[in-house]
Amino acid sequence: MFDVLPFLFPAQWTKLKFLRKFWFFIPNMTRFSFHKLCLSTILLLALSISEAVYGQDGFAAESLGGKGGKTVSVNTAADLTQMLKSEGPLIIKVSGTLAIGSVAVASQKTVIGTGKNPTIVGNLYLRSGVEHVILKNLTFTNPMNSKGKGGGDGVTIRGGKKVWIDHCTFVDCGDGCIDITEGANDVTVSWCKFYYINQPKHRYTMLAVGRAVKKKKKRDIKEVRVTLHHNWWGQGCDSRMPAARKAKVHMYNNYFNCPGNFYCTNARADALILSESNYYQDVQNPIYAESGGRLKTKDNRFDNCTGKAEQRDDEVFDPPYDYVVDNVSKVPEMVRRKAGAH
Repeated sequence: MFDVLPFLFPAQWTKLKFLRKFWFFIPNMTRFSFHKLCLSTILLLALSISEAVYGQDGFAAESLGGKGGKTVSVNTAADLTQMLKSEGPLIIKVSGTLAIGSVAVASQKTVIGTGKNPTIVGNLYLRSGVEHVILKNLTFTNPMNSKGKGGGDGVTIRGGKKVWIDHCTFVDCGDGCIDITEGANDVTVSWCKFYYINQPKHRYTMLAVGRAVKKKKKRDIKEVRVTLHHNWWGQGCDSRMPAARKAKVHMYNNYFNCPGNFYCTNARADALILSESNYYQDVQNPIYAESGGRLKTKDNRFDNCTGKAEQRDDEVFDPPYDYVVDNVSKVPEMVRRKAGAH
C-alpha cells in the first residue's frame, strides 16, 4: 500500500521534498502503531493530490511590502496618492476606479485591490532607492487616445528593488505594461494577465533591462533579476514578453496566446534566460536569443507556432530559490482560470 503512492502520483510526489525523504522508513519503524501509519498515509495522499499552494516566491521572495504597518482603505485618487507617497510601512486597500496620473511610490508598501474590479488608471513609478513593494489584485490601464498619443506604463520599476506583482491585470497601457529597468532588481511577476483591446500601436508588454556602468575604466554590468511565472500574454500583445538585456530572467509555466504578434520572448545583449515549461500557442517567433543573449530551455510547448522557437542549452544560471514547475500540458487551462485580478 505505502509503496504505490510514488507511482500513482509521481508529479505530486516529487513536490513533497521533506516528507518523501522519510516515507519509506515509516513501515519499518515499529514504534509507530498501525493507526498512526494509516493516518499518515491519508494525510500524505491528501497533500499529494491537491493543487500546489503558490505564495510569494522567486527573486522577490524576501519582499516585505508594508508588513508591520497599519492598514488603510482608500477609494479616491487623492487618498491613494497620499498613501503611496507616505513614509514607512503601510498596507493600502484600494477600491473603485482611481485615475492617479503618475505617482512615485515610497518604500514598504503593500497595495491590494478589494471589491468589484479595483482599477488604477495611470502609472505607479518605483524609482532607485525604493524597496519592498507588493502589488496584488489590481487592474492597471494607462491608455493612448484614439490618435495613438499619450498614455504610459502601468508599472515602471526604474531602480526599485524587492518588488512582487501578483494576480494583476494590465490592459491598454500606452507604453509598456511593466518596465523593469535601470538597476531594478529582485522582481517577481506572477499570475498576471496582459492584453490590449483598443490601443492602436506600441503594444509592447515588458522590458527587463539592466545597464552597463563604467567604473575606473571597467565595465560593470548592473543586472536585473526577474522571475516570471504563471502569467498570461493574451489578445493584442505584440512583443516584449519580455525583451531582456543585461538581465537574468527565470520564466516558467507562462502562457502565450496572442495571434498576430511579432515576437514573444527575446534574449539579447548579455541577457540570460532560463525558460521552463512555458506554453506558446498560435504565436510567431515564440522564443529566441541573439546579439550575445543566452538561453536555456526545458520542456517548452509550441502549439501551432511559426518562426523562431529555439530550444537551447546555453550556460545561464541556477535560481537561488525553490520553486514548483507544473506540467506544461496543464498550463493553458490553469493560467486562463487563475491569472489576473479577481
